[in-house]
Amino acid sequence: MSTGNLVVLSAPSGTGKTSVCKKLLKRNPNWKFSVSATTRPLREDEVDGKDYIQMTNEKFEHFIKFGDFLEWEWVHGNKYGTLMGPLEDVLDEGGVMLLDIDVKGGLSLMDEFPDETIGIFIEPPGDDIPEQLEILEERLSQRGDESAKLIKNRLKRFAIEIEFKDDFKFQFINEDLDETVIEIEKIIKENIK
Repeated sequence: MSTGNLVVLSAPSGTGKTSVCKKLLKRNPNWKFSVSATTRPLREDEVDGKDYIQMTNEKFEHFIKFGDFLEWEWVHGNKYGTLMGPLEDVLDEGGVMLLDIDVKGGLSLMDEFPDETIGIFIEPPGDDIPEQLEILEERLSQRGDESAKLIKNRLKRFAIEIEFKDDFKFQFINEDLDETVIEIEKIIKENIK
């Protein structure tokens, strides 16, 4: 019988879920973070083993073959996966683990661990999808580390991902990062076992 909680933070690219996660972890140092595995080269400010576990395609395929991932998928030309072992450890120890994963991964996790998971969807500000897309495009462009083609692909995916927001128990609009963090932290603390 597990006693821990998994907190899924899902959102379209550029919405700020990674920033929300980092601030939540800073405010709650006893919470853990699920480090996703990826075949994507790490960005300049990312640390292997802390932000992502960078793997060769061969190693990633080996992990798939032996069932080490709860879920994995191709995203924008790279593979991303959630390792099963660390999740089970946190649940067994009664801890809290944050997962910064895409919408499909979030849905898989909520299916696998329905009683232990708190599902949170974060969307960008804006009154409608065209306005939200405009805001996301601006945020992704400001990162300065992706090509126009990759940004366009991320924006295409937004229309699909936003359709699943109602599958998450809690939804937040990331208008103001600090406010969003405080609201999400309150929901997590009210819902952990």
